[in-house]
Amino acid sequence: MSVQKKKTRRPAPGQNSEPTYFTTYQISKFLGVSLPTVVNWVNSDRLRAHRTPGGHRRITKADLVSFAKEYNYPLSEELLGERSEQTRVLVVDDEHDFSDMVRDYLSLRGKMEVEVADSGFAAGFTVARFKPDVILMDIMMPDMNGFEVVRMLRGSKDTAHIPVIACTAFLDAQVERRIQEEEFDGLVQKPIKLDELLSLIRSTLNPEEAR
Repeated sequence: MSVQKKKTRRPAPGQNSEPTYFTTYQISKFLGVSLPTVVNWVNSDRLRAHRTPGGHRRITKADLVSFAKEYNYPLSEELLGERSEQTRVLVVDDEHDFSDMVRDYLSLRGKMEVEVADSGFAAGFTVARFKPDVILMDIMMPDMNGFEVVRMLRGSKDTAHIPVIACTAFLDAQVERRIQEEEFDGLVQKPIKLDELLSLIRSTLNPEEAR
């Protein structure tokens, strides 16, 4: 196994981008109900809402959380402000046996929260929902390769800060050069040694502790 580590990534964007108010449509998506249901809650004063000068209903985050807790509707950790302290790792690889092995090891040995995406396209959706702290990215995938996925992530202010570790079984001079050019934060070569991968993830996220 080859392990290479790059420079520390740029810090995450500021934490004040979350909106203060939500629309009734957003509330319906958060709670998994229809839009008319949310409107009925507002009209019956079960869900507190404010009106804009244009007559549109807006619900504050605090009122949404209060309503959801009172009526036992589940909300995401981000909305509740109760994100787990566990490190979140996204494994992107189309080889299910490999990704399952990595997930089980990092979950059990590393005490990390791990999710798997089996394609580059699936990775984009999972990143938006799961908000990983670090991504282990297979380079050779059939639909969208790892280079394309990284360019997509680096092109968005919401995901540009996420460290991405490249993973490949097909390492030659050209591939290694592209990995360096595409702003990957590290490299592991298959077959991997899981203990070394765990150490690389930890040192990537906490470079000061690795010194």
